[in-house]
Amino acid sequence: MVYYTEETPGVNKRLVAGYYLFLCLIGFAILLGPTGSGIPITLVGNEIRDEHYVATPNLGTDPSDCVGCHDNEYNNWSTTAHATHMYTNGTHVRIGAYAWFAAAFFNSSCSECHTSGWDNSTGTPTYDALGVNCFACHTGDPVVDYSGDACAPCHLPSGEEHPHQMTAWENSAHANSLTDLRSSDHAASYCMHCMSTEGFIDQQAGGHATFEPTDDVNAVSCPACHAVHANWSSTEGQLRANSPTDLCGLCHVGERHTTYQTWTGGPHALAGVDCIDCHGYDVAPGDNEFLNHTFLVNLDKACGQSEECHKGLEDWAIDQLETYQASYEDLTAEIEAEVAAFKPIVLAYNDTADADHDLVDEVLAYVDAAADLVSYYDNDGSSGFHHPHQIFGELNAAFADLLDAKAHFYEMTGAGTTPPPVQADTLIIVAGAAGGIVVGLLLGVLVGRRR
Repeated sequence: MVYYTEETPGVNKRLVAGYYLFLCLIGFAILLGPTGSGIPITLVGNEIRDEHYVATPNLGTDPSDCVGCHDNEYNNWSTTAHATHMYTNGTHVRIGAYAWFAAAFFNSSCSECHTSGWDNSTGTPTYDALGVNCFACHTGDPVVDYSGDACAPCHLPSGEEHPHQMTAWENSAHANSLTDLRSSDHAASYCMHCMSTEGFIDQQAGGHATFEPTDDVNAVSCPACHAVHANWSSTEGQLRANSPTDLCGLCHVGERHTTYQTWTGGPHALAGVDCIDCHGYDVAPGDNEFLNHTFLVNLDKACGQSEECHKGLEDWAIDQLETYQASYEDLTAEIEAEVAAFKPIVLAYNDTADADHDLVDEVLAYVDAAADLVSYYDNDGSSGFHHPHQIFGELNAAFADLLDAKAHFYEMTGAGTTPPPVQADTLIIVAGAAGGIVVGLLLGVLVGRRR
Protein backbone atom coordinates (compact mmCIF):
# COMPACT_ATOMS: atom_id res chain seq x y z
CA MET A 1 0.00 0.00 0.00
CA VAL A 2 1.56 3.31 -1.05
CA TYR A 3 0.33 6.43 0.67
CA TYR A 4 2.64 8.92 -0.94
CA THR A 5 5.59 8.47 -3.23
CA GLU A 6 7.83 11.42 -2.66
CA GLU A 7 8.85 13.61 0.17
CA THR A 8 6.56 16.55 0.41
CA PRO A 9 8.35 19.79 1.22
CA GLY A 10 7.17 21.50 4.38
CA VAL A 11 5.78 24.99 4.19
CA ASN A 12 6.82 27.96 6.27
CA LYS A 13 5.45 27.87 9.79
CA ARG A 14 3.71 30.92 11.15
CA LEU A 15 5.93 33.76 11.95
CA VAL A 16 6.63 34.12 15.59
CA ALA A 17 5.02 37.43 16.48
CA GLY A 18 5.34 39.70 19.39
CA TYR A 19 8.29 38.15 21.22
CA TYR A 20 11.20 39.38 19.07
CA LEU A 21 10.79 43.03 20.13
CA PHE A 22 14.08 44.32 21.49
CA LEU A 23 13.85 46.04 24.80
CA CYS A 24 15.42 49.48 24.82
CA LEU A 25 15.61 50.34 28.48
CA ILE A 26 15.95 54.10 28.70
CA GLY A 27 16.80 54.23 32.38
CA PHE A 28 14.10 52.84 34.59
CA ALA A 29 11.37 55.32 34.33
CA ILE A 30 8.24 56.77 35.68
CA LEU A 31 5.80 58.34 33.33
CA LEU A 32 4.21 61.25 35.15
CA GLY A 33 1.20 63.05 33.83
CA PRO A 34 -2.51 63.48 34.24
CA THR A 35 -4.82 60.73 33.07
CA GLY A 36 -8.52 60.51 32.62
CA SER A 37 -8.86 59.26 36.19
CA GLY A 38 -6.25 61.49 37.74
CA ILE A 39 -4.05 58.45 38.47
CA PRO A 40 -0.42 58.78 37.35
CA ILE A 41 0.79 56.09 34.96
CA THR A 42 4.22 54.78 35.89
CA LEU A 43 6.45 52.63 33.76
CA VAL A 44 9.26 50.59 35.28
CA GLY A 45 11.53 48.23 33.43
CA ASN A 46 9.61 48.59 30.17
CA GLU A 47 10.34 50.28 26.91
CA ILE A 48 9.01 53.81 26.47
CA ARG A 49 7.42 53.48 23.04
CA ASP A 50 6.66 57.15 22.38
CA GLU A 51 9.73 58.98 21.10
CA HIS A 52 8.40 62.35 22.23
CA TYR A 53 8.22 61.35 25.86
CA VAL A 54 11.23 61.59 28.15
CA ALA A 55 11.07 59.32 31.18
CA THR A 56 12.44 60.02 34.63
CA PRO A 57 13.89 57.36 36.93
CA ASN A 58 11.82 55.54 39.53
CA LEU A 59 13.75 54.28 42.53
CA GLY A 60 10.80 52.52 44.18
CA THR A 61 9.79 49.02 43.16
CA ASP A 62 12.24 48.96 40.31
CA PRO A 63 13.11 45.49 38.95
CA SER A 64 16.67 46.70 38.52
CA ASP A 65 16.91 46.37 42.30
CA CYS A 66 17.04 42.61 41.66
CA VAL A 67 19.73 42.65 38.99
CA GLY A 68 22.65 42.73 41.41
CA CYS A 69 22.03 39.13 42.43
CA HIS A 70 19.77 37.84 39.67
CA ASP A 71 21.37 39.27 36.56
CA ASN A 72 20.62 36.28 34.31
CA GLU A 73 16.97 36.21 35.30
CA TYR A 74 16.68 39.97 34.94
CA ASN A 75 18.36 40.14 31.54
CA ASN A 76 16.23 37.36 30.12
CA TRP A 77 13.03 38.70 31.70
CA SER A 78 13.69 42.04 30.01
CA THR A 79 13.08 40.45 26.58
CA THR A 80 9.84 38.67 27.49
CA ALA A 81 6.31 39.76 26.71
CA HIS A 82 5.79 40.46 30.40
CA ALA A 83 8.43 43.17 30.17
CA THR A 84 7.74 44.53 26.68
CA HIS A 85 4.03 44.31 25.95
CA MET A 86 3.06 47.79 27.19
CA TYR A 87 3.03 50.98 25.14
CA THR A 88 2.18 54.45 26.47
CA ASN A 89 2.19 58.05 25.28
CA GLY A 90 1.24 59.67 28.57
CA THR A 91 -2.53 59.78 28.12
CA HIS A 92 -3.25 56.42 26.50
CA VAL A 93 -2.00 52.88 26.94
CA ARG A 94 -1.76 50.06 24.43
CA ILE A 95 -1.46 46.38 25.37
CA GLY A 96 0.44 44.42 22.75
CA ALA A 97 -1.29 44.71 19.39
CA TYR A 98 -4.62 45.87 20.81
CA ALA A 99 -6.06 49.37 20.36
CA TRP A 100 -5.00 52.34 22.42
CA PHE A 101 -7.03 52.68 25.61
CA ALA A 102 -7.68 55.91 27.45
CA ALA A 103 -5.87 55.82 30.77
CA ALA A 104 -9.13 55.91 32.73
CA PHE A 105 -10.41 52.79 30.98
CA PHE A 106 -7.08 51.02 31.36
CA ASN A 107 -6.87 51.84 35.05
CA SER A 108 -10.35 50.52 35.80
CA SER A 109 -10.44 47.50 33.46
CA CYS A 110 -6.94 46.29 32.60
CA SER A 111 -4.49 47.42 35.23
CA GLU A 112 -4.93 44.50 37.64
CA CYS A 113 -3.10 42.13 35.29
CA HIS A 114 -1.04 44.48 33.15
CA THR A 115 0.76 46.35 35.91
CA SER A 116 2.98 45.62 38.88
CA GLY A 117 2.25 46.59 42.46
CA TRP A 118 -1.48 46.85 41.76
CA ASP A 119 -3.56 47.87 44.77
CA ASN A 120 -7.31 48.38 44.97
CA SER A 121 -7.62 48.56 48.75
CA THR A 122 -9.13 52.05 48.58
CA GLY A 123 -11.52 51.20 45.76
CA THR A 124 -9.43 53.18 43.29
CA PRO A 125 -6.76 51.12 41.49
CA THR A 126 -3.16 52.24 41.87
CA TYR A 127 0.04 50.56 40.76
CA ASP A 128 3.78 51.05 40.70
CA ALA A 129 4.58 50.19 37.10
CA LEU A 130 3.11 49.29 33.78
CA GLY A 131 3.96 45.78 32.68
CA VAL A 132 4.67 42.62 34.64
CA ASN A 133 7.97 42.96 36.47
CA CYS A 134 9.63 40.98 39.25
CA PHE A 135 7.29 42.31 41.91
CA ALA A 136 4.13 41.29 40.10
CA CYS A 137 4.90 37.60 40.60
CA HIS A 138 7.36 37.74 43.51
CA THR A 139 5.18 39.70 45.89
CA GLY A 140 7.76 39.90 48.64
CA ASP A 141 8.28 36.13 48.63
CA PRO A 142 11.45 35.05 46.81
CA VAL A 143 10.69 31.32 47.06
CA VAL A 144 10.54 29.54 43.71
CA ASP A 145 7.02 28.29 43.07
CA TYR A 146 6.48 25.73 40.32
CA SER A 147 2.75 25.29 40.92
CA GLY A 148 1.62 27.90 38.41
CA ASP A 149 -0.38 29.67 41.11
CA ALA A 150 1.36 32.95 40.31
CA CYS A 151 0.08 32.66 36.73
CA ALA A 152 -3.51 31.86 37.66
CA PRO A 153 -4.83 35.30 38.68
CA CYS A 154 -4.31 36.69 35.18
CA HIS A 155 -4.44 33.64 32.95
CA LEU A 156 -8.06 32.87 33.75
CA PRO A 157 -11.12 33.51 31.54
CA SER A 158 -12.45 37.03 31.61
CA GLY A 159 -14.31 37.56 28.37
CA GLU A 160 -13.69 36.21 24.89
CA GLU A 161 -10.56 38.30 24.31
CA HIS A 162 -8.69 36.99 27.33
CA PRO A 163 -6.74 33.83 28.05
CA HIS A 164 -8.38 30.62 29.16
CA GLN A 165 -5.15 28.78 29.83
CA MET A 166 -5.48 27.96 33.53
CA THR A 167 -9.06 26.69 33.35
CA ALA A 168 -8.21 24.47 30.40
CA TRP A 169 -4.95 23.29 31.97
CA GLU A 170 -6.76 22.22 35.13
CA ASN A 171 -8.73 19.76 32.99
CA SER A 172 -5.68 18.43 31.17
CA ALA A 173 -3.57 15.31 31.55
CA HIS A 174 -0.65 17.60 32.37
CA ALA A 175 -2.40 18.89 35.49
CA ASN A 176 -3.14 15.32 36.56
CA SER A 177 0.22 13.80 35.63
CA LEU A 178 1.21 12.87 39.17
CA THR A 179 -2.23 11.55 40.05
CA ASP A 180 -2.08 9.25 37.05
CA LEU A 181 1.51 8.20 37.77
CA ARG A 182 0.92 7.44 41.44
CA SER A 183 -2.02 5.20 40.54
CA SER A 184 0.17 3.20 38.16
CA ASP A 185 1.70 -0.13 39.15
CA HIS A 186 4.96 0.76 37.42
CA ALA A 187 5.57 4.28 38.76
CA ALA A 188 9.30 4.93 39.14
CA SER A 189 11.78 7.73 39.67
CA TYR A 190 12.77 7.73 36.00
CA CYS A 191 9.22 8.82 35.12
CA MET A 192 9.54 12.02 37.11
CA HIS A 193 11.60 13.98 34.58
CA CYS A 194 8.44 14.24 32.47
CA MET A 195 5.68 13.75 35.03
CA SER A 196 6.67 16.60 37.35
CA THR A 197 7.65 20.21 36.76
CA GLU A 198 10.65 20.03 39.07
CA GLY A 199 11.96 16.90 37.38
CA PHE A 200 11.48 18.27 33.89
CA ILE A 201 13.21 21.58 34.59
CA ASP A 202 16.08 19.86 36.37
CA GLN A 203 16.72 17.53 33.44
CA GLN A 204 16.48 20.26 30.81
CA ALA A 205 18.98 22.32 32.81
CA GLY A 206 21.41 19.39 32.81
CA GLY A 207 20.79 18.46 36.42
CA HIS A 208 20.91 14.97 37.89
CA ALA A 209 18.54 15.24 40.83
CA THR A 210 16.42 12.21 41.67
CA PHE A 211 12.71 12.64 42.23
CA GLU A 212 10.34 9.97 43.50
CA PRO A 213 6.63 9.72 42.65
CA THR A 214 5.85 10.18 46.34
CA ASP A 215 7.82 13.45 46.61
CA ASP A 216 6.03 16.71 47.32
CA VAL A 217 6.44 18.16 43.83
CA ASN A 218 4.16 19.67 41.21
CA ALA A 219 2.43 18.09 38.26
CA VAL A 220 3.30 19.37 34.78
CA SER A 221 2.41 23.04 35.28
CA CYS A 222 3.01 26.34 33.49
CA PRO A 223 6.74 26.70 34.32
CA ALA A 224 7.50 23.24 32.94
CA CYS A 225 6.79 24.35 29.37
CA HIS A 226 7.12 28.13 29.67
CA ALA A 227 10.39 29.67 30.86
CA VAL A 228 9.31 32.62 32.97
CA HIS A 229 12.73 34.26 32.89
CA ALA A 230 15.24 31.86 31.41
CA ASN A 231 17.27 31.64 28.23
CA TRP A 232 14.21 30.65 26.16
CA SER A 233 12.63 34.07 26.60
CA SER A 234 13.01 34.87 22.89
CA THR A 235 10.93 31.88 21.72
CA GLU A 236 7.22 32.01 21.08
CA GLY A 237 5.35 31.77 24.36
CA GLN A 238 8.76 31.54 26.07
CA LEU A 239 8.73 27.82 25.36
CA ARG A 240 11.65 25.71 26.57
CA ALA A 241 12.37 24.51 23.02
CA ASN A 242 12.80 25.94 19.55
CA SER A 243 9.26 25.03 18.48
CA PRO A 244 6.05 23.71 20.04
CA THR A 245 6.55 20.28 18.45
CA ASP A 246 10.13 20.08 19.70
CA LEU A 247 8.86 20.89 23.17
CA CYS A 248 6.26 18.11 23.04
CA GLY A 249 8.97 15.80 21.73
CA LEU A 250 11.02 16.18 24.90
CA CYS A 251 8.55 13.92 26.73
CA HIS A 252 6.28 12.30 24.16
CA VAL A 253 9.10 10.15 22.85
CA GLY A 254 10.67 6.76 23.52
CA GLU A 255 9.50 3.16 23.48
CA ARG A 256 6.53 3.79 25.77
CA HIS A 257 5.60 7.22 24.42
CA THR A 258 6.23 6.97 20.69
CA THR A 259 4.23 9.94 19.45
CA TYR A 260 7.09 12.26 18.48
CA GLN A 261 9.15 9.79 16.48
CA THR A 262 6.03 8.40 14.80
CA TRP A 263 4.74 11.85 13.87
CA THR A 264 8.03 12.92 12.31
CA GLY A 265 7.91 12.29 8.58
CA GLY A 266 4.14 11.83 8.53
CA PRO A 267 1.94 13.79 6.09
CA HIS A 268 0.91 16.53 8.51
CA ALA A 269 4.46 16.95 9.81
CA LEU A 270 5.74 17.29 6.24
CA ALA A 271 3.08 19.93 5.64
CA GLY A 272 4.47 22.00 8.51
CA VAL A 273 1.71 21.27 11.01
CA ASP A 274 2.76 21.52 14.67
CA CYS A 275 1.27 19.41 17.43
CA ILE A 276 -0.54 22.43 18.85
CA ASP A 277 -2.15 23.25 15.51
CA CYS A 278 -4.57 20.39 16.20
CA HIS A 279 -4.14 19.59 19.89
CA GLY A 280 -3.93 23.22 20.96
CA TYR A 281 -6.58 24.79 18.77
CA ASP A 282 -8.89 26.80 21.01
CA VAL A 283 -12.45 25.57 21.00
CA ALA A 284 -13.76 29.12 21.45
CA PRO A 285 -14.26 30.80 18.03
CA GLY A 286 -12.22 33.96 17.65
CA ASP A 287 -10.01 33.07 20.59
CA ASN A 288 -7.44 30.95 18.81
CA GLU A 289 -4.45 33.07 19.74
CA PHE A 290 -4.76 31.56 23.20
CA LEU A 291 -4.16 27.85 22.96
CA ASN A 292 -6.52 25.22 24.30
CA HIS A 293 -4.45 23.93 27.17
CA THR A 294 -6.48 20.75 27.62
CA PHE A 295 -4.71 19.64 24.41
CA LEU A 296 -7.71 17.46 23.57
CA VAL A 297 -8.55 17.56 19.87
CA ASN A 298 -11.96 18.83 18.87
CA LEU A 299 -12.06 17.39 15.36
CA ASP A 300 -14.74 19.71 13.97
CA LYS A 301 -12.87 22.78 15.20
CA ALA A 302 -9.36 21.57 14.43
CA CYS A 303 -10.06 20.27 10.93
CA GLY A 304 -12.18 23.29 10.02
CA GLN A 305 -10.13 26.05 11.59
CA SER A 306 -9.16 27.54 8.21
CA GLU A 307 -9.43 26.99 4.48
CA GLU A 308 -5.77 26.02 4.53
CA CYS A 309 -6.79 23.03 6.63
CA HIS A 310 -10.14 21.38 5.81
CA LYS A 311 -12.66 24.17 6.30
CA GLY A 312 -15.89 23.23 4.55
CA LEU A 313 -14.74 19.61 4.31
CA GLU A 314 -14.80 18.74 7.99
CA ASP A 315 -17.16 15.77 7.58
CA TRP A 316 -15.00 14.36 4.79
CA ALA A 317 -11.77 14.78 6.75
CA ILE A 318 -13.19 13.23 9.91
CA ASP A 319 -14.65 10.33 7.91
CA GLN A 320 -11.23 9.62 6.39
CA LEU A 321 -9.61 9.76 9.80
CA GLU A 322 -12.14 7.45 11.42
CA THR A 323 -12.04 4.97 8.55
CA TYR A 324 -8.33 4.32 8.60
CA GLN A 325 -8.22 4.43 12.39
CA ALA A 326 -10.79 1.63 12.30
CA SER A 327 -8.55 -0.19 9.83
CA TYR A 328 -5.65 0.15 12.24
CA GLU A 329 -7.72 -1.32 15.05
CA ASP A 330 -8.78 -4.23 12.83
CA LEU A 331 -5.23 -4.95 11.71
CA THR A 332 -3.69 -4.80 15.17
CA ALA A 333 -6.51 -6.88 16.65
CA GLU A 334 -5.87 -9.58 14.06
CA ILE A 335 -2.14 -9.57 14.80
CA GLU A 336 -2.76 -9.79 18.53
CA ALA A 337 -5.24 -12.64 18.06
CA GLU A 338 -2.73 -14.52 15.92
CA VAL A 339 0.00 -14.06 18.52
CA ALA A 340 -2.31 -15.11 21.37
CA ALA A 341 -3.34 -18.29 19.57
CA PHE A 342 0.00 -19.31 18.06
CA LYS A 343 2.59 -18.48 20.72
CA PRO A 344 1.30 -21.04 23.29
CA ILE A 345 1.55 -23.75 20.62
CA VAL A 346 5.20 -22.88 20.01
CA LEU A 347 5.97 -22.81 23.73
CA ALA A 348 4.22 -26.13 24.29
CA TYR A 349 6.25 -27.68 21.48
CA ASN A 350 9.41 -26.25 23.04
CA ASP A 351 8.73 -28.31 26.18
CA THR A 352 8.65 -31.59 24.28
CA ALA A 353 11.59 -33.98 24.33
CA ASP A 354 12.31 -33.74 20.61
CA ALA A 355 11.86 -29.99 20.25
CA ASP A 356 14.04 -28.10 17.79
CA HIS A 357 15.01 -25.20 20.01
CA ASP A 358 16.70 -23.27 17.22
CA LEU A 359 13.45 -23.39 15.26
CA VAL A 360 11.54 -22.23 18.32
CA ASP A 361 13.89 -19.28 18.81
CA GLU A 362 13.58 -18.33 15.14
CA VAL A 363 9.79 -18.51 15.13
CA LEU A 364 9.35 -16.72 18.47
CA ALA A 365 11.52 -13.87 17.21
CA TYR A 366 8.92 -13.13 14.52
CA VAL A 367 6.01 -13.64 16.92
CA ASP A 368 7.47 -11.26 19.49
CA ALA A 369 8.50 -8.72 16.85
CA ALA A 370 4.91 -8.48 15.63
CA ALA A 371 3.54 -8.15 19.16
CA ASP A 372 6.15 -5.54 20.08
CA LEU A 373 5.40 -3.49 16.98
CA VAL A 374 1.70 -3.38 17.83
CA SER A 375 2.60 -2.20 21.33
CA TYR A 376 4.97 0.40 19.90
CA TYR A 377 2.34 1.97 17.66
CA ASP A 378 -0.38 1.65 20.27
CA ASN A 379 1.84 3.83 22.47
CA ASP A 380 1.72 6.49 19.77
CA GLY A 381 -1.97 6.85 20.54
CA SER A 382 -3.14 7.99 17.10
CA SER A 383 -4.39 4.61 15.78
CA GLY A 384 -2.41 5.02 12.61
CA PHE A 385 -3.05 8.70 11.99
CA HIS A 386 0.31 10.27 12.76
CA HIS A 387 2.22 8.40 10.05
CA PRO A 388 -0.05 6.01 8.09
CA HIS A 389 2.48 5.05 5.43
CA GLN A 390 5.06 3.95 7.99
CA ILE A 391 2.63 2.42 10.48
CA PHE A 392 0.64 0.30 8.05
CA GLY A 393 3.73 -0.60 6.07
CA GLU A 394 5.63 -1.90 9.09
CA LEU A 395 2.64 -3.66 10.63
CA ASN A 396 1.77 -5.41 7.38
CA ALA A 397 5.38 -6.53 6.95
CA ALA A 398 5.54 -7.83 10.53
CA PHE A 399 2.23 -9.66 10.08
CA ALA A 400 3.50 -11.27 6.89
CA ASP A 401 6.67 -12.40 8.66
CA LEU A 402 4.60 -13.82 11.51
CA LEU A 403 2.36 -15.83 9.20
CA ASP A 404 5.34 -17.05 7.19
CA ALA A 405 7.03 -18.16 10.42
CA LYS A 406 3.83 -19.93 11.44
CA ALA A 407 3.65 -21.80 8.15
CA HIS A 408 7.33 -22.71 8.41
CA PHE A 409 6.84 -23.97 11.98
CA TYR A 410 3.97 -26.27 10.99
CA GLU A 411 5.91 -27.47 7.98
CA MET A 412 8.95 -28.38 10.08
CA THR A 413 7.12 -29.87 13.07
CA GLY A 414 3.81 -31.14 11.76
CA ALA A 415 2.26 -29.75 14.93
CA GLY A 416 -1.46 -29.02 14.69
CA THR A 417 -3.02 -28.43 11.34
CA THR A 418 -0.89 -26.84 8.65
CA PRO A 419 -2.56 -23.55 7.69
CA PRO A 420 -3.18 -22.67 4.05
CA PRO A 421 -0.55 -20.56 2.28
CA VAL A 422 -0.81 -16.86 3.04
CA GLN A 423 -1.18 -14.54 0.07
CA ALA A 424 0.25 -11.06 0.24
CA ASP A 425 -3.12 -9.58 -0.64
CA THR A 426 -4.59 -11.19 2.48
CA LEU A 427 -2.46 -8.87 4.58
CA ILE A 428 -2.87 -5.70 2.63
CA ILE A 429 -6.64 -5.93 2.56
CA VAL A 430 -6.74 -5.72 6.36
CA ALA A 431 -5.63 -2.14 6.03
CA GLY A 432 -7.29 -1.73 2.68
CA ALA A 433 -10.06 0.44 4.02
CA ALA A 434 -7.41 3.06 4.57
CA GLY A 435 -6.06 2.61 1.07
CA GLY A 436 -7.22 5.66 -0.80
CA ILE A 437 -7.70 7.70 2.30
CA VAL A 438 -4.18 8.77 3.13
CA VAL A 439 -3.47 10.10 -0.34
CA GLY A 440 -6.63 12.17 -0.15
CA LEU A 441 -5.87 13.35 3.33
CA LEU A 442 -2.31 14.27 2.43
CA LEU A 443 -3.47 16.24 -0.61
CA GLY A 444 -6.04 18.00 1.53
CA VAL A 445 -3.41 18.99 4.06
CA LEU A 446 -0.93 20.13 1.43
CA VAL A 447 -3.41 22.28 -0.49
CA GLY A 448 -2.48 24.96 1.97
CA ARG A 449 -1.45 25.52 5.51
CA ARG A 450 -2.91 27.72 8.12
CA ARG A 451 -0.57 30.58 8.87
